Amino acid sequence: MKLAHLNWRQAERVLADPSTTVVIPIGSTEQHGPVGPLGTDWMIPEWIAGEMEKRTNILVAPVIPFGVATHHTSFPGTIDMGLETLVAVMRGVFGSLAKHGARRFIVVNGHGGNDPAIEKAGLEISRSTGALVALLNWWSIAPQLNPAWTTGHGDAQEVSAMMHVHPELVDLSDCPKTEVHELSNDFAFTHLSSIRYKGAAVKLVRDLKLGLPQGGFGGIPSEKASAEWGRDMMEAVVEYFTAFAEDFGKLPLDRPSA
Repeated sequence: MKLAHLNWRQAERVLADPSTTVVIPIGSTEQHGPVGPLGTDWMIPEWIAGEMEKRTNILVAPVIPFGVATHHTSFPGTIDMGLETLVAVMRGVFGSLAKHGARRFIVVNGHGGNDPAIEKAGLEISRSTGALVALLNWWSIAPQLNPAWTTGHGDAQEVSAMMHVHPELVDLSDCPKTEVHELSNDFAFTHLSSIRYKGAAVKLVRDLKLGLPQGGFGGIPSEKASAEWGRDMMEAVVEYFTAFAEDFGKLPLDRPSA
């Protein structure tokens, strides 16, 4: 079921059912490397939630297309809601649905910058109502299903996913090779804002565009993406998320603690 397709009387019955699991897809509108669409982070969770809906009994909320994208604002098209705003948005979503009975929430997330906001608002609703809140980050779960599906930002993993979800939005023929401006031979980028120095990873707080002018980096270069990779990976992710939702719906709820 899609929440947006129900009238309020139908929604009342569904939300009051203690077995109902609400799936909330969320992402970001931000740069995703030289060929990744700006909507990558929300289009993929929206697609995953839609595929889950076909396979199991869940209630899918409308996608939240904006997130915490502060690191990406040097790139045109990026929209940054900021941490405080996203906490308020998630608090509003959880609270509004919980008011009418919802106690099981699965957040299907496409953007790591959203994690702190989701976790803060999720912990609040869990403490106040006893709700169970799960956060599923598809890009980090995929490599655990198959190590070959290594992750990065706006690189081959996400581009491959988009080549399956929305192939019309990706043109690999227009994809330049990844360009990296290293700080020095001893400070090598390992991710967008992470460098390796003498074998250890260190966070680098710096405008991303200075070191990674094309915006995509961290796993396998964007030009190595393929539709076959995207198909296999997305099918496995949907299968895993569906099984998770089915078993999640059987778990006992917590007691309110605040």
